[in-house]
Amino acid sequence: MMENTAIILIGITLFLLVIIVGLLTLLIYKVLKNQNSLINNTPIRTGEAPHPDVSKSEFHPGILERMKEMERAKPKRSELFCPNHREEPGEVSCGICDKLFCKSCVKPFKALHFCKEHIPLIMRHEWEEVLTVKTSTQDPEEGVILYDAKKRLFEDKGIPTYIETHYKINVDQDYIETYLVVLAIKENVEMVRTHLSQN
Repeated sequence: MMENTAIILIGITLFLLVIIVGLLTLLIYKVLKNQNSLINNTPIRTGEAPHPDVSKSEFHPGILERMKEMERAKPKRSELFCPNHREEPGEVSCGICDKLFCKSCVKPFKALHFCKEHIPLIMRHEWEEVLTVKTSTQDPEEGVILYDAKKRLFEDKGIPTYIETHYKINVDQDYIETYLVVLAIKENVEMVRTHLSQN
């Protein structure tokens, strides 16, 4: 009698054990499946909050317009950060390409800074003055035009130039004169001069 009871108890225990193991296996499978689907559907982190798909959303038209404006502003925002270190704000612009870099990505030369890509260009070539423009704080327009023409020359034609600011004390009239001096690689001087005169 005792032996039969022991066998029945062992049978029931084994049956319950099989059910528990089965349930645990099913639970582990579901947990792993959920984690896998989360990993596969997780967007790559770019440092910005995930942006909803504007075309599929049912937001108010004013909110949709604001979201579109933010999308258009993203490229401009990226220009404010160092191209080499996306988490670092751009603090210093390169004298040749005018891009903003963090302090560790630029090297000083004279009174200017140059990025690591363009500092060898400065060191390896002979540079000559192309044009000198007198400017002032009261009439800065000519200086702005000069900087724009220099930037277009590099972006459109790939011709590097840089601009130095020179100061001269006018003793007779007791004020400081400001001059912007454009420098170019010796071989490019005539081409740069022609471009600047046309612009």
